[in-house]
Amino acid sequence: MNMRNFTKKQKLAVELVTGRSGDGDHVQPHARGGRTTVENCQLLSTPMNQRKGSFEFRPRKWQSKFFERWNSRSQGDSFMLIAIPGSGKTFAALEAARKWMQAGPDRRLIVVVPTDNLRSQWQTEAVNFGIDLQSKEFGAEFKDGYQGGVATYHLVANNSLVFRKLCAVAPTMVIFDEIHHCGEESHFGKGIQEGFELARERLLMSGTPWKSNGQTIPFVRYDSCGFAVGDYRYDYPDALTDSVVRYLVFDYAKGSITNGITNERSEISENISDDEASKRLRPLLDPDGDYIEKQLSEAHRKLMDCRRSVPDAAGLAICIDQFHAVKVARLIEKVTGKKPSIIVSDSDVENDSVENFRKSRDEWLVAVKKVSEGTDIKRLQVLCYLTNVTSELFFRQVIGRVSRVRELEDYEGYIYLPADPRLIAAARNIENAQVVAAKEDAKKIGQNERGEATTAEFAIWETEHNGTETVLVAGERVPIDYYRRLETWAEHTQLPITKVRELATLMAIPAMTASENAHQPEPEQETREAKEKRLRRSCSKLAFRYARIIDVEVQEIHGRFPPQKNMNLDQLKNKERKIASWIRKA
Repeated sequence: MNMRNFTKKQKLAVELVTGRSGDGDHVQPHARGGRTTVENCQLLSTPMNQRKGSFEFRPRKWQSKFFERWNSRSQGDSFMLIAIPGSGKTFAALEAARKWMQAGPDRRLIVVVPTDNLRSQWQTEAVNFGIDLQSKEFGAEFKDGYQGGVATYHLVANNSLVFRKLCAVAPTMVIFDEIHHCGEESHFGKGIQEGFELARERLLMSGTPWKSNGQTIPFVRYDSCGFAVGDYRYDYPDALTDSVVRYLVFDYAKGSITNGITNERSEISENISDDEASKRLRPLLDPDGDYIEKQLSEAHRKLMDCRRSVPDAAGLAICIDQFHAVKVARLIEKVTGKKPSIIVSDSDVENDSVENFRKSRDEWLVAVKKVSEGTDIKRLQVLCYLTNVTSELFFRQVIGRVSRVRELEDYEGYIYLPADPRLIAAARNIENAQVVAAKEDAKKIGQNERGEATTAEFAIWETEHNGTETVLVAGERVPIDYYRRLETWAEHTQLPITKVRELATLMAIPAMTASENAHQPEPEQETREAKEKRLRRSCSKLAFRYARIIDVEVQEIHGRFPPQKNMNLDQLKNKERKIASWIRKA
């Protein structure tokens, strides 16, 4: 029987190893089959245990692969994780840190981030992993009750010797979030070099690979072309296939500017040179002109459309600077009749916080760089790109704000762009990845179709795979769980599975003991309603992807079938197969 509460002896053992005291808490929750054993026990203070609540970290497929690579790294070498925005880098890093810290009572964690907003975000998320991070008033030791700290690159650069001392007095793991920022300011790089040279482990993270501007960043490896090299990478096509991020729709709007003195008229479009675009983009984004107002009107119309099915969906307008943001905010109020939230870097201008906006149902958020990177506001679904920054690194970071998936029917994000050739090129890279992922999904759905019989003998039958129960090994049927154990032993011993089975029999190792069987969580049966919901989501995604491939509105694809909300299970399965076949043939 899997007891609910940890014994005093178990908690004492965990306290001796970790150096922490508190309530015994299951790392893998008891309700999900987590066992009441020392290896599944962490000690949390009562307030932290209450704040942790019902949080349960279930690693995504890519995160599990990252953990394998991280665990096989050379100890002490810096490790670079490059994973697209919105894929779950923060949770992956905190889980890696939690496991590393469990191995010794004096181990601590330092997280370094580019902004104060991200500092608060990391501090909050760390609580879910049983880690309390100090965020200010750093000294030669962390305050009592804290297992580490979170600081900005700016703070580290100005106090590098304090952090060097912290790393010198105890084994320390450092997580560098969005480390490419250290290439923007030379003293940032010098600060992390001096401050964390003595760190025991260094995990470097970025949302996209970047190219050195001639100033290399400490602890980062570069290839022969000057690009940062990742030890583990999780790219956009993979994330799309795994349904980790949304599919994105890019709306490019041409525009023109007229010189008030010479009356010379110039257009911005895909067909002009980069040099011409750089001269025209900044004037085009003048809030006093007609262009931005019409862009905002189109973006708001799409946002209202999204909110019919996702009531808290929100829009983000990324601006050039705080003065530009104030003018854009006035335009949004004019277009929508409601004041937007403004989050920039000037306290005299700013009227909201990321946390407040995240929890609200407000429609629009106006920001500069403060919300462009790392900030997690999953309800953002529409982006109006109103800045003249055109680097692909910045572009990818910004669109990451509207690419984060929730368990809702919000599988698409919408981006409204000026028709600048540099932005269009960056967006096309994303669109190409979407087409590749769509075809991969369709291929998986079509695998069964290619194996279907076409003769009348089998045409009336519908089959379903219900899982394997037993496997034949050397002429003897064994339970599937036992067979999986035999497979693992065979892999480790490099022996044939039949020989491993013979040895297990000789050693009287049972197929599955009663106590082991009791710890196996009951499989969750999928209800008909859950199947229909899953299929509706799959059909919607496929329809959206096919519409992008053949360049039509998604409603045209849905219009070829009855209303999806009224379709039964068989009709949904048929719709999924049909659209998948169209994608494969496209």
